[in-house]
Amino acid sequence: MMRQVLILMAALALPMSAEDSGCPTDAFMDVTRTAGAGEGYPRPRLEVQCEGGSLVVFSNAIPHYRFVQITPNPLLELNRNYRMPLDPRLAEEPSPLPLFGPSGVAINGIPIFGPNEGPVPPPGFGDPVYNSIMDACMGHTAREYHYHALVQSCFGTDSEPDEPSPILAFASDGFPVYGPFGCVDSECSKVIEFKSSWEQLRSPEIDAWDAYRFTPREGSEYLDRCNGHSGEDHGGAYHYHATATWPYVLGCFAGTPSFGSEQENRQMSGTPRRGRGPQADPRPSAEQIAKAAGALGIDQTSLAEALGVSGDRIIPVSYASAARALNIDYQALSRALGVEPQFNPRRRGAGRRRGEPGRGQGPRFRRPEPRP
Repeated sequence: MMRQVLILMAALALPMSAEDSGCPTDAFMDVTRTAGAGEGYPRPRLEVQCEGGSLVVFSNAIPHYRFVQITPNPLLELNRNYRMPLDPRLAEEPSPLPLFGPSGVAINGIPIFGPNEGPVPPPGFGDPVYNSIMDACMGHTAREYHYHALVQSCFGTDSEPDEPSPILAFASDGFPVYGPFGCVDSECSKVIEFKSSWEQLRSPEIDAWDAYRFTPREGSEYLDRCNGHSGEDHGGAYHYHATATWPYVLGCFAGTPSFGSEQENRQMSGTPRRGRGPQADPRPSAEQIAKAAGALGIDQTSLAEALGVSGDRIIPVSYASAARALNIDYQALSRALGVEPQFNPRRRGAGRRRGEPGRGQGPRFRRPEPRP
């Protein structure tokens, strides 16, 4: 009896874990125990705390593993902070990701970008995984080192056979992003690999958001347009999964992202003030689209479809991609919509035709072999 009392007293004396307190600091890595980016680079730094209803992540944007340069951009140490709702809620309607910049942060402090590249080299806006411009962990440098997809093994969090994947990141709306494997029911009677419901229509070498369409699919393994679900693998609470195919991490925000404006987004994500780089194009109103279609002599419905603002499409807006789809001048389209053009893209063909195989490969997710 005395032994049982002592055990109970010891348990009560233990500090409350981050998970029990509602602050998920335990989900993040201890980067001080990792190899770092290599000789000549600063050590990675990562601090996580919860304050004022927000999960706050501080990072110096240095990966915890050896850096392999894929793009011409150098690896820079930068002071970054990310704020996400600690108690995320589903929004009435999903919202599009930023065309550029962070849409979340991984458990090592590295930001996650959407599944499209930028306009450089032109004409750009393609699928960077398909275009094979990512390192083995699906990261590369632009203004900062970032991910376009997630590979579970790169975080040292490989699960055992028939075990669900752990958290790999948090989206800007606060919902967690798990690896690809999860339970099919609350009893975890079976572990399955979750899959994207987006379909490739043509080569995503350029204009990736126009090369894929969300197509709802039957089956517990298929995710919604944002690449998440309220599955029984986590008690019915909404969450995202990393997948082997587009959009790899997020297809949209199911909740409300922590940034309410472009300026606030840049402040929270720490985007450099000097040399900003291109920003997402503003979402045009129905009146702007009607006026622009009349000025350009094109069909209003076709323009809305090309801009990705028709029907149930929830995608970031790119005037350059829309201009290419309609075979019209990008600068003329921008001005017709009442926006000053951001750059002058060079034209290029649209790549392979629909149905032809892609050259790039998405992240490979393999179950670990059973231990002897």
